[in-house]
Amino acid sequence: MDRPARKGGILPAPACDLLDRLTAELDVPFTLTDLHGTVVASTGGRLAGRVERRVVPVLEDGQALQTGGEWSAPGDEPGVFVPVRLSGRIAGVLMAHGPPERVRALARTCAVAIGLALDFAEAASSLGREHINPGWLLYRLLRGSREEAMHARVVAAIYGWNLCVQRVAVVLMAPAQPAGRAIATDPLELLERLLGPAARTTPFGQLDDTQWVVLPEYHPRESKARLREMAESIRAQLSPADVHVGIGEPHLPVSPVLAVRRSYREAIYAARLGPRLREGHGVHELRGLGSAAFFAPSSPSRRNLAALVLEPLRDQPAVVETLRVYLASNMSVADSAASLGVHRHTVRNHLERVFDLTGLDPRSLDGAVQLKLALLVAAADPDLHP
Repeated sequence: MDRPARKGGILPAPACDLLDRLTAELDVPFTLTDLHGTVVASTGGRLAGRVERRVVPVLEDGQALQTGGEWSAPGDEPGVFVPVRLSGRIAGVLMAHGPPERVRALARTCAVAIGLALDFAEAASSLGREHINPGWLLYRLLRGSREEAMHARVVAAIYGWNLCVQRVAVVLMAPAQPAGRAIATDPLELLERLLGPAARTTPFGQLDDTQWVVLPEYHPRESKARLREMAESIRAQLSPADVHVGIGEPHLPVSPVLAVRRSYREAIYAARLGPRLREGHGVHELRGLGSAAFFAPSSPSRRNLAALVLEPLRDQPAVVETLRVYLASNMSVADSAASLGVHRHTVRNHLERVFDLTGLDPRSLDGAVQLKLALLVAAADPDLHP
């Protein structure tokens, strides 16, 4: 009888790529879980890290786990499940979503292929960690040519970095140190200590003499407060070194390489510009740059920022119209009221509503400029219209 593989035997990074390719070629969605029923990778709409409830009874029933089977409970989505073996031991469960008569044979074939590929990936990862420089790999991923970045993604999966989850760039920038001097606390050692067990699957490294980057995982249901706390902790532990920290924005990993490269450019922009706009050293984010954030180096970054600003106003058409007229009337409440045919109190109430919903005060110069720029960006993109 097969014995279960050790916990953590499935590497998430190559598993994500394998399922993506299999689904693209076979037009069958798959979900791969570990021996605890936790989703490792999925092209069937399951979120990584969540427990797949239907797999748990299978894992508790040794015979079912050995032979595989199909879902038969009333109301269940059709599909089959088969064990995935690494080095001859069961390491997880592969679910193929679809009519059993169509996906049964494909599921068994794919489970064998996945097990074999993950065996090779595990061996390559162990070898790669001895011979691959993570800083070199990260440089090619974030700053290399398009071709170099795509190649780096493959190497990153072998190395164990999981780019299929949403990640945010955190950049540490320090001025060049005089010959013979270095920052007292090694940033790489600090990052590895702060990441703990996640250091194995989290990309981090030194890109050059003055720059270190870490790409921690971002959970959409969480705020960026956790990332900011991490960045603040890094900054505090590197003090009194003259280090600036920039945080990029999260982007959906539809194209994982483009998502992390975009977040990296935003983090660099924030780390370089933040100290000039907000005197002193510290942690800087794109939104904290005020109106200067709308001059970020890529149009997707500007669209993303405009969406963040305007999303709270999407269900407030009267408030948005008042805001547009107010900004076009040189921030005059009286002129706005006359143009809209409403009382001045109504205009003031709507402006206060904008402040409450967005955190930006349209009656201040900085708030008005940010709101105006957001509306201008949205005017060129119908999907952003509030």
